Amino acid sequence: MPDTPPRLFLRAEGPLACFSRPEFSVERASYPWITPSAARAIFEAVLWKPRIRWEIRQIRVLKPIRWLAFRRNEIGARITMRGLDADTRLLTDQERQQRNTLALRDVAYVIAADLHLRHEVPRDGEHDNHAKYRDMFQRRLDKGQVFHRPYLGCREFAAEVFTATGDEPAIADTLDHGPMVYDFRFPVRYDAVDKGSHRWRDGKAEPLLYDAHLRGGVIEVPTLAEVEGQAGALS
Repeated sequence: MPDTPPRLFLRAEGPLACFSRPEFSVERASYPWITPSAARAIFEAVLWKPRIRWEIRQIRVLKPIRWLAFRRNEIGARITMRGLDADTRLLTDQERQQRNTLALRDVAYVIAADLHLRHEVPRDGEHDNHAKYRDMFQRRLDKGQVFHRPYLGCREFAAEVFTATGDEPAIADTLDHGPMVYDFRFPVRYDAVDKGSHRWRDGKAEPLLYDAHLRGGVIEVPTLAEVEGQAGALS
């Protein structure tokens, strides 16, 4: 009997969120709810290992969709590690820019994700299976342990994460949004080295889109294979 990927749940909430739409290159404007890629990043903040891959399958919107527009100062330049020396400096007063942000306020989601094992990554011992990582994730979530602070789209919009059952009541709204960012596809190559593996990413990330529909406050997210198949049919 094959080892079926388990479905796990968490609740993420926060006072502010911004899931930036790519068509707004300078000003930040959010999608009306969390994107699958942002939801995946929250799961990875709780548990990330080279051996596992999170695939978002459902998003429940628990609070009404509310917007907040504000303006803030940002830095229009950055310092790169290439060519960095003692004289490298960034004068923020000269690089400061004011940009508008259209964000979401007071958000809460229950997110369901399937835990997949990466077969291209070598097994981590004899008992390397779904149950091992499922229990590891649940223990960390119950204790509030994270690898880094989860966030809602932008790193400055921190998220609180809690355990969830997947049966929490959602809002009653229904909306056909249309194309939304699903995730990014990276050209990745794995080479086994001794007991581990080395990974290289060659080329630029390719965005994947899917048709997002809100039905009674619930977004059913297609699988990665379905989204990639649709992208291949359109190319």
